[in-house]
Amino acid sequence: MARYLILGAGKFGRLALERLRVQDERAQLLVVDWSAQALQAQVLLTFGAQGVEAEAVAFLVESLGKGAAWDWIIPAIPEHLAFSWLRQGPLAGTGWETLAVPPELATLTPVAVQGREGELYLSRARHLCPDDCPEPLACPVTGEPRETPLYEELAALEAPGFKTAVIPSLQLAPGVGGFPPGRLLALAQDLAGLRGKALVATACRCHGVVHALERRSGG
Repeated sequence: MARYLILGAGKFGRLALERLRVQDERAQLLVVDWSAQALQAQVLLTFGAQGVEAEAVAFLVESLGKGAAWDWIIPAIPEHLAFSWLRQGPLAGTGWETLAVPPELATLTPVAVQGREGELYLSRARHLCPDDCPEPLACPVTGEPRETPLYEELAALEAPGFKTAVIPSLQLAPGVGGFPPGRLLALAQDLAGLRGKALVATACRCHGVVHALERRSGG
C-alpha cells in the first residue's frame, strides 16, 4: 500500500486519483487544493481520499521534512513545484535570485517555450499528447524514438557556469507522474552550500521545465 500526496484537485489531480485508485484500492491518497469545492467534488465524495484545503506549495513547505510520510508526491498544479517549493521554503532569504535559462537549452527539444520568469518549458512532442500516454520507447502518436528520457538528457547537460539538478518525474499510472519526497530534500541539500548559478529541472521522458537561479548574496 503506497501513500500519495496529490497537489491540486483540478483535471489532472482527478485523473491521478482515478488511475491510482484503480491500480491500488488500498492506496492512501491525500489531496491538497485551495478550493474546498474542488476537494469536495473531486476527492472526498468520489474517491474516498483525504483532502486538505490549503495552497499547495505553502502546504508542502510547511509539511515536508517535518514528520509527514508519503511515498510519492504528484504535482497537479500549473507551476514548477520543485522550483516554487525551493524558493518559498529552503532557499527563502538565502540570496538566491531567478535568472533567464540559457537560450541554448531551447535546442534540446522541438518545442521550447520561455515563461515569464525566464524558465523554459520543453517538449519533444509537436502534438497534443494523450493524457494516458504510457511513455513507451517510441511515441505512440508519431513513432519517433524515445529511448533516452528527457530527464537523463538534462542531467547529462553541461551548461558552463551552472550546476544542474534534475528531478525525474516517474510514471506511477498512465499519464500520472511523480517523485519521492526525498528527491526534493536532496535537491535543497545540494543547493544549500552552492555559490553561483544553478539550473533546476523537473522532467519525464518527453516533457520538462527548467528554471535558473543565481546565489548573489547572503546565505
